[in-house]
Amino acid sequence: MNILIKCFEVFMNFIYCFFKLLPTKNKICFISRQSDKVNIDFRLLVDEIKVEAPDVKIVILTKTLKKGLIQKVKYFFHMFKQMYHIATSKVVILDTYCIMISMLKHKKSLKVIQIWHALGSLKRFGYSTLDKRDGRNGNLAKAMKMHKNYTYILTSSNISRPFFQEAFQAKDEQMKVMSLPRVDFLQSKKEKEQVYNQFYEIYPEVDNKKQNILYCPTQRKEHKIATDELAKQIDLKRYNFIVKLHDGTEKVYVEQKEKMKRKSNLTGLELLHIGDYIITDYSAIIYEAAITKKPIYLYTYDYDTYVDDRGFFIDYETEMPGPICRDFKEILQMIKQGKYDEEKEEKFCHKYVDDLEEATKKLTKFILDNMQ
Repeated sequence: MNILIKCFEVFMNFIYCFFKLLPTKNKICFISRQSDKVNIDFRLLVDEIKVEAPDVKIVILTKTLKKGLIQKVKYFFHMFKQMYHIATSKVVILDTYCIMISMLKHKKSLKVIQIWHALGSLKRFGYSTLDKRDGRNGNLAKAMKMHKNYTYILTSSNISRPFFQEAFQAKDEQMKVMSLPRVDFLQSKKEKEQVYNQFYEIYPEVDNKKQNILYCPTQRKEHKIATDELAKQIDLKRYNFIVKLHDGTEKVYVEQKEKMKRKSNLTGLELLHIGDYIITDYSAIIYEAAITKKPIYLYTYDYDTYVDDRGFFIDYETEMPGPICRDFKEILQMIKQGKYDEEKEEKFCHKYVDDLEEATKKLTKFILDNMQ
C-alpha cells in the first residue's frame, strides 16, 4: 500500500510541476471535502473579502470523497482542478485535510491557512488518535502526509491551542488563535431569521408554536443511534424533536406525523438557531451551542466505551457546560423543569472561544495580509 501511495505522490508531483510554471494570480482558493456545498465559514469570508478586496479573485472547490469506484475516479480528476488553482493562488483556505495540499511540493510563496471545521475539540482527532479503534491507520496517515504544508492553523482559544497542535503535529509558529466566522453567524438575528424561514418552508408541520428539542450526536462507527426509540420517550404534544446526525441524516418528529425524513440541507450548526434545547454528547458542536446561550444537555449512554475508543483532550466530566446523563428520560425531566446551569455554560463559552466580536472581519484581514 505504501509503495502505491508513493507512486501516486511522485506522479502527482510530476504533473504539478507543469501547473507551477503558470503565473501566480491575485487569487484565494477555498477547498473543502467536508461538504458539496459552500459552508458557513467560507460563505461569510467570501462575502467580506468581496467588500474589502473586490479585485481579488475567489475560487471555491467543495467536493466530498464519496464511496464507490466511480466516485473515487471523479474525485481523482477533481484533484487536477485543485492542483491548477493551488498553483495559481496566493492563499489557500482549508477546513479539512486536503490530499493535494499535504502531498505536493508547493511554491514557496503559497500561504495555506487551515481554519478547520470546528471552534475547538474536546475529543482527540488527527495524529492524537492514530491506530486507535476510532482513529486513522498510522502508516496510512504518515504515507499520505496528513496535515502537512500548513502555514497557519487556527484555533479558537489558547486553551485549545496545544490540543490542535498535537492533533496536527504542528510547530508553535503555525498556530494562530482566532475565531471563525461562524461566531458571527450564531449571534446574527438576520441569519437566524433566514434559517427559520428555510426550515419551516420544508417542515411547515414544525411551525406549531411548540418548543424544539435538537439532538446533534457525534459519529459512531460501530452502531446506529436509535432515534426512533428516543422520540417515543418525548412528549410530542409539548415538543418537536429534531435530529441531525453526523452523516447529514435529518429526522423530524412531531405529534401529527411521528417521523418525517425530508432534507432541509441545513447543517447541525445552522439548526442551532432552530433548537430551543440542545442535546449532544462528544461533538465539537458543544462550543458553537454554548455561544447561542441555549440550554445544553449531554446524552452519554456509551461514555465508557467512547473514552476507550477515542479519548478526550479535556476533563469531560468536569468541563462540560451542561448536565451529563446516561438516561435520556433524565434529560427530558430537566428540560421540563427548566434546569440548566446558565453561569457554567457562559464560563465554558468564554474559556474556549477567546473572541466573540467581528470574527469574520478579523479573519478576512489576516487572510488579505497574507496575500502581500
